[in-house]
Amino acid sequence: MKRKCETCTHYKCIINKYCSPEWKTLISFHKTSMLYPAGATIFSTGDPIKGIFQIYSGKIKVVTTDGEKEQIIRLAKEEQLLGHRGFGKKMIYPVTAIALEDSEVTFIPVDVFYSAVKANSEFAFQMMLFYADELNAAEKRMKLTASLKAKEKVIVALMTIIRAFGFSSTDNTLLEYTPTRKDIASIAGTTYETMIRALSSLEKSNIIVQEGKAIRVLDLAYLEKHCLLD
Repeated sequence: MKRKCETCTHYKCIINKYCSPEWKTLISFHKTSMLYPAGATIFSTGDPIKGIFQIYSGKIKVVTTDGEKEQIIRLAKEEQLLGHRGFGKKMIYPVTAIALEDSEVTFIPVDVFYSAVKANSEFAFQMMLFYADELNAAEKRMKLTASLKAKEKVIVALMTIIRAFGFSSTDNTLLEYTPTRKDIASIAGTTYETMIRALSSLEKSNIIVQEGKAIRVLDLAYLEKHCLLD
C-alpha cells in the first residue's frame, strides 16, 4: 500500500508542512504503509532501528517496560511520528509501540529520513523543537510524578488522554477515545485499584461520569486547574 505525501491531506504532518515538494515525492517513493490491528506491536524495545514511523490513521500507545510492569509514556494519533526516540549511536528502540485500535502506519527508511533532515533546514529545525518539547515534558513528569498523590496522578492521566485524543466530534464532554482502565492506571503510574478509587472520587465530586467503558468530563476546568504537571 502506498501513501503519497504530495496528495496527503494531513496538513499538520511535520513532513507535509516542512519538506520541499521534491522531497515529498522522494519520501513517497521510498515509504511503505502497513496495517496494524488493535493490540498489535509496531516495534519493540531492543529492536534495531531501520527507519521512522508516522501514523496515517488510528491511535498508538508508547510504553516502557520494567519486568512485567508497563508504563505508558506517550499517546499518539494520526499525523504524528513514532520511533524517533531511539535515534543516536546505538540505534535501538528504547520503547515499544502498540496499536490501541486498528491503525495504518507508514514507514520511512532511516537513510531517507536522515537525507530529508539534512536537505530541508526548516524540517530539521522543527524536528529539533519536537525533540526538545518531548525531553522537557519527560523531565518534568519524572521530577513531579513521584511527589503527586494518587488522585493527582489520575487527573494528569485524564488530561494526557484529553490532550492526545480530544473529545467526540458529536459530544464535547465525551472523550473521543477512552483507554482501558488498566491503561489509565499505566498512564497514571498507579495500581489498578488505586486508579479505580480515584476515578470514583472524581465521579462523586461531579468532575467526571463513567458510562460503561467511556468517560464523560463534566468539569474540564477542574481537571486543568489540578493537572500539576502544567
